[in-house]
Amino acid sequence: MTVITSPQDKKTIDRAYQELRDALGEDRVTTNKTILFTYSGTALPFPKTMPDIVVRPRSVEDVQVVLRLADRLLIPVTPIASGTLEPSVFPRAGGIVLDTYAMDEILEINTDAAYAVVEPGVSMGKMVRAIKPLGFRPALGSFPPGNSVLGNYHLKGHGTHRSSGIDSEVLGLEVVLPDGTIVRTGSKAFEDTFPGRGWHAQWGPLPDLRGIFMNACGTLGVITKMAARIYPMNEEQALPIMGFDSYADSVEFMKTVARANLVEHTVTWHWGLYTIINLLSLGGQAENPDEYMKTFLTEPWQHPGDRPYNIVLNIMTGYKEDLATHNKLIERIARGLGGRPMNDEIKERWPGAWEYYKSYGLDHEPCIQFMRGFSLGFGFMHILYAEPKDVVPLEEYGLKFIWNSGLQYGTTYYSHCLDQGRSIFLRITPFVDPADEQEHEKAVGIYRDYLEEGMKRYGAVPIRYDGIHNYVDKAGGFGELMRRIKKAVDPNNILNPGLKMYEGGW
Repeated sequence: MTVITSPQDKKTIDRAYQELRDALGEDRVTTNKTILFTYSGTALPFPKTMPDIVVRPRSVEDVQVVLRLADRLLIPVTPIASGTLEPSVFPRAGGIVLDTYAMDEILEINTDAAYAVVEPGVSMGKMVRAIKPLGFRPALGSFPPGNSVLGNYHLKGHGTHRSSGIDSEVLGLEVVLPDGTIVRTGSKAFEDTFPGRGWHAQWGPLPDLRGIFMNACGTLGVITKMAARIYPMNEEQALPIMGFDSYADSVEFMKTVARANLVEHTVTWHWGLYTIINLLSLGGQAENPDEYMKTFLTEPWQHPGDRPYNIVLNIMTGYKEDLATHNKLIERIARGLGGRPMNDEIKERWPGAWEYYKSYGLDHEPCIQFMRGFSLGFGFMHILYAEPKDVVPLEEYGLKFIWNSGLQYGTTYYSHCLDQGRSIFLRITPFVDPADEQEHEKAVGIYRDYLEEGMKRYGAVPIRYDGIHNYVDKAGGFGELMRRIKKAVDPNNILNPGLKMYEGGW
């Protein structure tokens, strides 16, 4: 498939700018170089490319106008919402950046069917503030309050922050294809014939096409609406924290409590990360600097000696009688695996970490602590899924590989239990100096090699397309199907062609 390269022909760009300004208004279309520069990339160590035009649509109709024009004039379009630290948001082919953050309406909060319909610009903080007074909460991860709900939930790894087995937090999508066609998925697919249908079902008598747009990084269509699951706050909240002296015990614990349906979600934090989170939550003020230096000087696969190797958070809601019983069962299971309750110790020794965990596990508020970590450098995230038996050796291998490769600053991780422990998410996070380009280049090479070895040695699977690996060519018939879908849906290859998802790498 041909990739449209940057820079674009000036006459074509000038024509596009004039037509877009006439159609949408000059306040929503710009070629101001100062503004264009802010869309050229993020802190991650990937090539920066200036777009030619930035457009901020406010409606589905605006998006249709932009895509139809781009398809006609063969101009690349890179759609973004809040612009997270993902490889997919870089306009590597130039052209148009379609910034949907101004589409920020919560269109429906359905407390009967327990979902909210949001536009792409709706932030996590805005959704929490809207549904919390109604007694509901979203499924929260480590993303901050300003991040787009849609931007996070439609990426597979961020949309499954529950251990109970559901396949996604996304019930349905509205997507605009390059020719302006509007696609709605699931129970909303019949909207044109039977208007007013709800978003309550992910699929019906037709195939579940929602999945082809999930994790597609804007290469097949621009998502303009999403129905997201929301959850009742229930009578009580609980966040029992257990400490373990090995990752293997932590994984076995997560798998056991998830499959017994004792928790809604369970997540393991490496000793280095909960120590760093405590520092970040306290604003970088350490009473005992030596405690934090340990995280940068100790080989991360070694037990620190004075604190658990891992702590495991267990997020729970329900009726008080139910939670009291579940708390006892969780503690019994933990002790049977050599673990122990940690809530009191966490509150006393790491009060900042407790405030962070309380915010997203009990209060269900999105937090900014992870973003404070950028004062240390940016967290270069290595993310793989693996089966429980494989993720344990992968953890030790990954820590040693990254540390011994030279990324020793804060090499640490957190690990989610997904789908009742059928798969375990492992995110290893060394910090990388944002000003050191040589370290960036080294980090990209280490990232590439670690993921390759993780797939080869431990049967692991990357969390999503990363813009570095040639996953399509490794995927056999599945990769060929992806190419055919891309060719059918976007024959002129205008949607995020710079990512080269359908060619492998960039």
